[in-house]
Amino acid sequence: MQRLLEIEAKEITVPADVAWVESEMRAKERRYQRNWEERYSSLLAGKRNWQFMAFALVLINGGLGYGIWHLAHTSRTELYMLDRTGSQVNYAGTIKPVNMDDATWDIVRMEELKKFITSWRTVTSDAVAQKADWDRAFAFVGDGSQARDALAKWYEANDPIARAGKGEIVTVQYRTFDREGANTYGIWWTETTTALSGQSVNSKMWHARIVYATKIPTNEQARAENPMGVLATELTFNEVQQ
Repeated sequence: MQRLLEIEAKEITVPADVAWVESEMRAKERRYQRNWEERYSSLLAGKRNWQFMAFALVLINGGLGYGIWHLAHTSRTELYMLDRTGSQVNYAGTIKPVNMDDATWDIVRMEELKKFITSWRTVTSDAVAQKADWDRAFAFVGDGSQARDALAKWYEANDPIARAGKGEIVTVQYRTFDREGANTYGIWWTETTTALSGQSVNSKMWHARIVYATKIPTNEQARAENPMGVLATELTFNEVQQ
């Protein structure tokens, strides 16, 4: 019995060379794993980083696409102030209604109506300039309005080209204005009539009552003349006795 136990004990004893082989194999496995991690783990991390960046770019592009679509389908109207000097029209910036009180708006509209009065009532010996004034005046009255009819009748009775042909020159000097209603202005100006020699003939003060509406012009030439779109719809006028 004792002999049998000694034999079994010898059979389960692991030789030293086998243990060394197993140790070497485990060491090699660790080296292989370390080499694999050093060689490929950075590539896997890079792949994850690129996937994250690609996903982020998709989100950004989607947001930009929605923003462009939203802007394209959002209707809005902006008024632009133009500075006109002779035939030169310069962009002077966007008008911000929230930053302008009623008094400021009155001044802006009055600048447009002053151009209307000057173009309408001026008489000059320069036929080309007179024709331009004539056309410009009609850019400040509404189509089919009482003001357009009144202006046309005035030109029939007071043809400025014919008056200039007779040696009559008229210059216009703006005086003042007041607000007479929600959409109504009263405007005063002085007309000085001179002969071609420069001799003064007479000077008269006039008053006009103008009811206006605002419509942004769609025609490029109309925008150049009346960029604010201030249009007279009713027009009455009279000489003021001094």
